[in-house]
Amino acid sequence: MQILRQLPIALFLALAACGGPEPSACDGDGVSASGAWLRAAGEGQPMSAAYVELCNGADAPDKLVAAHFDGANAAEIHITSMDEDGMASMAPAEGGLALAPHEKTALAPGGAHIMLIGLSAPIAAGEEAAITLEFENAEPMTVMFKAMSPAEAAAHQGH
Repeated sequence: MQILRQLPIALFLALAACGGPEPSACDGDGVSASGAWLRAAGEGQPMSAAYVELCNGADAPDKLVAAHFDGANAAEIHITSMDEDGMASMAPAEGGLALAPHEKTALAPGGAHIMLIGLSAPIAAGEEAAITLEFENAEPMTVMFKAMSPAEAAAHQGH
């Protein structure tokens, strides 16, 4: 009988240790950005890709509709997808990138990203680049992206 009385307590403690759902970091107003980085680009490399995690703290959906970088001819929001043969392809995100309310949306290697096309100068590892993000509803924001070497980028993706 003693064991049966202790079972509910043990079960309660085990469930409490598991914790509940992780609280959303997407509370507040508008869109916020974190973890912004881009691939360093050496001499003769005309393109780079930029990545960031966006958090829509608003109660309504939003969209990332444009990006601007003074050091490139164009900055486009792209989506990477895989076909049935496992071949990756990349295309502009028609109409922008949806940002659900109170949700994080990662622009990350192998998925959505900002393609910097026609770089006017190399971007060395450790440098920072200011990219302005425009949204359908939220105010535009300029975010500092840290340039990472291929080795740093690979290590960063492992986190």
